[in-house]
Amino acid sequence: MALQEQDAAPDFEVVLVDNGSTDRTGEIIRDFADSTSLTICHINASDFQGASYARNVGIRASSAERIMFCDADDVVSRWWISHGDLCFDFSPVWNGSAILLTDEEFEGSLEDIRLAFGDKPKFEPPVAGRPTAFPVLMGGNFGATKSALESVKAFDQSFVGAGEDNDLGFRFRRAGFEYPNAPSVRIGYRGKWDPRFIRSLAFRQAKAHALIATRYGSWPDSPMPKVCRELIRVTGSAILMLTGKKTKDWGGLSNRASAAMGLGLGKLEYLYLGRLPGAEIGAGLESKNLAG
Repeated sequence: MALQEQDAAPDFEVVLVDNGSTDRTGEIIRDFADSTSLTICHINASDFQGASYARNVGIRASSAERIMFCDADDVVSRWWISHGDLCFDFSPVWNGSAILLTDEEFEGSLEDIRLAFGDKPKFEPPVAGRPTAFPVLMGGNFGATKSALESVKAFDQSFVGAGEDNDLGFRFRRAGFEYPNAPSVRIGYRGKWDPRFIRSLAFRQAKAHALIATRYGSWPDSPMPKVCRELIRVTGSAILMLTGKKTKDWGGLSNRASAAMGLGLGKLEYLYLGRLPGAEIGAGLESKNLAG
């Protein structure tokens, strides 16, 4: 629905990639395609699970040179397409902005949700991000030309569950692509509030960071804290909380501990033991028979 209601947008197609769903996704997409004026391309990408493979298959299937990425559980701006298209005049790769919304905010109408994340028609040119050795690419809201994506072979399927977007950002940067931040290419996304999910995500993201740092020899530039030092700090904070000398924040503390453990395990496995998974860059770009 959010893509159906776009203002001042050039002609565009919507590539929907089904990564092995087990519900009525295919049926829902076919019904939607029959009822909308949008150009819908429904793609089957069930050979391998994971966002990297699914996105690569979508890139392969796209007939456009300018490609924008969003996830199924996000709401895009009314001017998402038009503002994104303008950003390509500044850079072949750019980062959009994502605004975290509560479950309550996501229960409103489409316009209520857009109002909650400050949707507005004014276009703001993308601005250069702060230089960093480990660039962050907004996997759920970014734009890249097909040529730029193919030049670095797009996503790496060896990253499962986290890190595939930042790995792509790392390779973009190494290939000479700078990607500015585009504040007016907005999406609203639903926050994940389950404590177990947050801890798991912190662990997976930190371990993915370790894989990137090891694979590209960038540990000296890593902004992550030293593992042993961080675990000592976490232990100290726990003691202070237990003795009432520090405000209790067990959720935040457990997330820090999970991240430290993910980073430590990744460093042990990848750097010291040399057990790196083989890179699978570009898996899905050459897929055949993609029609859903």
